[in-house]
Amino acid sequence: MATISTIKTLSGVGILADKTSKDAIPSFQKFNLVYGFNGTGKSTLSRVFSCLEEGKHHDALPPDCSFEIALDDGVTYKAPSRLEGLEGRVCVFNDDFVERNLRWREGRASSIFYISKEQSDLAAKLRMNQQVLTEKERSRDADQKIADEREKSLKSYRTERAKLIASSLHLGNRRYEARQLEKDYETLLYSKGAKLEADALNSLVDVVRLTAPPPALKTIYIDIEGIYDTVRVARHLAELSIGTVVLEEMVNHPAMVPWLKDGHDYHSENDLDTCLYCGNPITDARKHTLAEALDDQLSKLMKDLKFEEVKASELLFEIKAASEAWPKSTELDLQLAERYASAYRDTNSALHYFIPIIEEARRVLTTRAEQPTSTLPNKLPSLQETEERAELLKEMINRQNAIIIKHNEAFNNFTERQNNARDAIKKHYLADGQDNYDALNKSLAIASERVKSIQKEIDNLESDIAELSAKVRTHGPAADQITKLVRAYLGHGELTIYAADEGYELRRHGKIVKGAPSEGEKTAIALCYFLSSLEADDRSINDLIVVIDDPISSLDTKAMNYACSLILSRLEGAAQLFLLTHNQHCMNEFKKAWRKQAEAEPPTAALLFLDAFIPEGSQVRSARITHLPSQLCAYDSEYHFLCHKMLQFELAVESYSEYWFMMPNVIRRVLDVFLAFKVPGSHPLQQKLKALTKKYPAIDDVRIKALERLIQVESHSDSLDDLISHSSMTIEETRDANAALLELMATSDADHTKAIRRQCKAA
Repeated sequence: MATISTIKTLSGVGILADKTSKDAIPSFQKFNLVYGFNGTGKSTLSRVFSCLEEGKHHDALPPDCSFEIALDDGVTYKAPSRLEGLEGRVCVFNDDFVERNLRWREGRASSIFYISKEQSDLAAKLRMNQQVLTEKERSRDADQKIADEREKSLKSYRTERAKLIASSLHLGNRRYEARQLEKDYETLLYSKGAKLEADALNSLVDVVRLTAPPPALKTIYIDIEGIYDTVRVARHLAELSIGTVVLEEMVNHPAMVPWLKDGHDYHSENDLDTCLYCGNPITDARKHTLAEALDDQLSKLMKDLKFEEVKASELLFEIKAASEAWPKSTELDLQLAERYASAYRDTNSALHYFIPIIEEARRVLTTRAEQPTSTLPNKLPSLQETEERAELLKEMINRQNAIIIKHNEAFNNFTERQNNARDAIKKHYLADGQDNYDALNKSLAIASERVKSIQKEIDNLESDIAELSAKVRTHGPAADQITKLVRAYLGHGELTIYAADEGYELRRHGKIVKGAPSEGEKTAIALCYFLSSLEADDRSINDLIVVIDDPISSLDTKAMNYACSLILSRLEGAAQLFLLTHNQHCMNEFKKAWRKQAEAEPPTAALLFLDAFIPEGSQVRSARITHLPSQLCAYDSEYHFLCHKMLQFELAVESYSEYWFMMPNVIRRVLDVFLAFKVPGSHPLQQKLKALTKKYPAIDDVRIKALERLIQVESHSDSLDDLISHSSMTIEETRDANAALLELMATSDADHTKAIRRQCKAA
């Protein structure tokens, strides 16, 4: 059966000094005596062991402390989180145990249950169920940690995914967080096809980023019919013949026809008979000939040419300026801008095809108007080609206008469009992360189901254990056992323990005790109660690790001896025993009982000491576990130990001493013992000191003053219990008192002092 081997590490455990795994302390054995003055950490050490008894951190220990306890089979228990496993084996007797179990004012103690032979089968099943319960609880805790980690991973994924979506939605003052993501996964309908290419996603993000829609735009217009008619008319008028009535001069000089017509009309309107240019008379025959040549057909041709020329010029201007008036791609909705830019280029290209054609048509019309009698060759396309090109231009314009119309629709439905864009963005990210999200949820569900399943088994086990415990427990026999132990312990039968429905009643002379019993009676009852409880619930002493902290309080020598004997005899068969005490007489009893085991090879007992000190640079006491000092181990009196401390202090001279805080008490106690030996009697120490100095005049009077000061300050230092308390004496005063006492001892009893220096040497 494994037992506690050592305390590997300590950190922040009250007065107990911090320890690393490299720091050595004596190993624990089967029997362990731990001696320490009041306030050196015995209760703290017992509470460290209580953590193993409870399988959890003790409330009275600092919340942030940590420690490691190793068993001799290599298993290690760690605080604050890995303490389970020894709950059924470690049993600790200390003030906490007494407070939990004994309510003195009521005269009642908690129940102790014993198992009868008839119930052994039930007890075996109970033990088995308790063992299975422990294993199931460990499995549940391990699976719960896995579930917690998986839940943490899922929450982290939701948070990060929600942040990513929120950064694309541009919701302004609204938020998109992990809860909304979870809700969308549950309620939003989408498929894997909702995933978008990068360009499409960026386009939607651009839509939702807008704070307002782009303004509505006008569609474009080009006079396509006008273009076709201009080409058609230009071709017709260029090729039109005006017949045979034209004078030979008009044929030979076609450029003069407009001049000739204007001159003829002017002379006719003003009834002139003489030519204003040459001054010759104009005959009636000439007038008639000219009138026939310049008839209405020619006049109409010239008017048509002039009109069509102006029309062609205006059309040409409109075509060249048209694209400048069209909406620019930067004015359109971002999703349409690229398509519009392409349509814009196509329309502009188709339109610019007609610029040289219209320019040719205008040239033809201008030239024919200047020479109306001559047909003109031209580079104008055929009417079929012109019509085809016009239809292509019309198609390009319709395509461009369709995009403008779609832009205007987006303007009118801006809010709805943004909402749709946000839905599409969310669906994209939901679909994109679906596999990871499902995997994390499935992983968590599996772990949670395992925890739920094991917890159900634990609930059933706990129900079975409660039922079995109710069947096997009986506490009547324990009352008689405790009463017998208390009677032997106290040496009288005044106090008796009676079994009651909810525990035990404490009675004196057959009546329930009113008020608290004496301290000695408390100690007796508490210890007997504890010893009786060790074999409760079918436990075996041979399996237990028992820790007893200060079992002696207000007892006479007989009671104290019996208490020590009771512990030694009842717990001799324990797997391991720790006895912690501040009482020197109690320490001596256990020291005598275990000295041979401690000196054996290999040892089965350890005699240990809680050594209180103040490290240099600190104002706080610490205590370390070490071997019991040889002066305490070899002698039943504390005198040699105290002298050893004085010699250590003397050796330190002016350097720092870890024990200076206790030295005033130590010196006072040595002085008390030495004067009791040298000056027997009941006189005060001051009188004894004066009597000794009179007897030995060589003693320095100045030194004696230091001892007188010590006696005044340390007037109540009567035992080792007070050694760890602070004194009001300064360290200089303490050094003086230490030197004065050693000189006093050497002067008044040289042989004694030589022996002390030899037996209690400082190093």
